[in-house]
Amino acid sequence: MIKTPKARRFLAAARGKTIAVMGGSFNPAHKGHLDVALYALRKLKADEVWWMVSPQNPLKTADGMAPFAERIASAERLARHHSRIRVTDIEVLLGTQFTADTLRTLVGSVRDARFIWVMGADNLVSFHHWAAWQQIFNSVVIAVFDRPSYSLRALSGPAARRFARMRIRERSGSLLRNRRAPAWVFFHTPLNPLSATRIRYGTG
Repeated sequence: MIKTPKARRFLAAARGKTIAVMGGSFNPAHKGHLDVALYALRKLKADEVWWMVSPQNPLKTADGMAPFAERIASAERLARHHSRIRVTDIEVLLGTQFTADTLRTLVGSVRDARFIWVMGADNLVSFHHWAAWQQIFNSVVIAVFDRPSYSLRALSGPAARRFARMRIRERSGSLLRNRRAPAWVFFHTPLNPLSATRIRYGTG
């Protein structure tokens, strides 16, 4: 149940739309995030992209993690000229920590919206370590965007192999929003070498 008025208002605005959801620490937000969001809008025919800034990624250490407000602010600065990219603290509003719980709540709360989980190929490599990762595949359709040096590992990893039969062709990616989960697509998009880690430590 959605308890806070802010959360109810935010989710109400999603009704009838196709929403591409990108989660992450955004520590900090960078052009690689923006590139994926813009590709998602175009290739998935999404109405909006939600940048779901995580209070704390359960798979990452808190060392070197900027305060949540700073990470939200960095994402808002990067997206300020793109009205269809919405920066959100929805996990804080919902009180969820794991992506599987967040997506289950979103899908159950806004039944006439179509949600697409968007992630980079680097996340697909380790996806089988995520909490209830198979539940994620079975609850929403998924779009994976290539990252430098990750393509082969991602497509040969446990998650990709487990759901290999549910993968649709890249040229049909715009139809993903009309498919029922489990279904996913891998986009071989132009590769952006930027990473938040390299930016934080001055190597990118």
